Amino acid sequence: MENIDYDDLKKRGFLRQKQEGFFVLRTRMPGGVYKKEHLDKLGSIAQKYAQGFMHATVRQGLEIPFIKYEDISKVEEELKHAGLLTGTSGPRLRTTVTCPGNNWCKVGLINTFVLSERIEKELNLVCGLDLPHKFKIGISGCPNGCTRPQGSEIGIHGAINSDKSIGYAIYLGGNSGRQPRNAIKLEKVYSENEVLGLIAKVVAFYKKTAKPRQRLGALIEEIGQDNFFQRIDGAEA
Repeated sequence: MENIDYDDLKKRGFLRQKQEGFFVLRTRMPGGVYKKEHLDKLGSIAQKYAQGFMHATVRQGLEIPFIKYEDISKVEEELKHAGLLTGTSGPRLRTTVTCPGNNWCKVGLINTFVLSERIEKELNLVCGLDLPHKFKIGISGCPNGCTRPQGSEIGIHGAINSDKSIGYAIYLGGNSGRQPRNAIKLEKVYSENEVLGLIAKVVAFYKKTAKPRQRLGALIEEIGQDNFFQRIDGAEA
């Protein structure tokens, strides 16, 4: 197992296990929605290359442990032909987590799937983007916050304006982990296009400014909230 680029494997969705020679494959699908053919293929991969079972991750993906290093390229080829995407680890943008929103939840206010898709396609902020440290986005359909938007670098949930129109609440700088931090809730209720513009600016500023292994919340604390928001307002996405 010498001379293996473990960071490259992380980026491709294969994480080193505690058991020597084995890796966990992490997969993702937009919105956490897997179709039957995806599940069938992952079940086949688990039987063929691993120990026959899958595990649901907290970021709405499915992972398969006990894949041997020598089988990784074959697994990747099967994933590619099935249209299955891989997650990531390390200092990168992680999978955007979304609840069902108003697609079928009776209390959902916004279409979480559409917003998640726009973040990827219009902003080109795709899981695996290299950043100074891990960076998470969570989207909830309503203030219940099932995806824990207060604990993400960028958290969003559906909200109702004073005029009863529906918009988006935004949280910045939260994170879980060994040193959890609650996000800052912005006072305004935003439109969807405003949300996209703010996300683009925040990620661009973070990528340019943060030190290695510095979470967004720590960066905000270091430079001060007022200074951070002034620089974000003047930043170009």
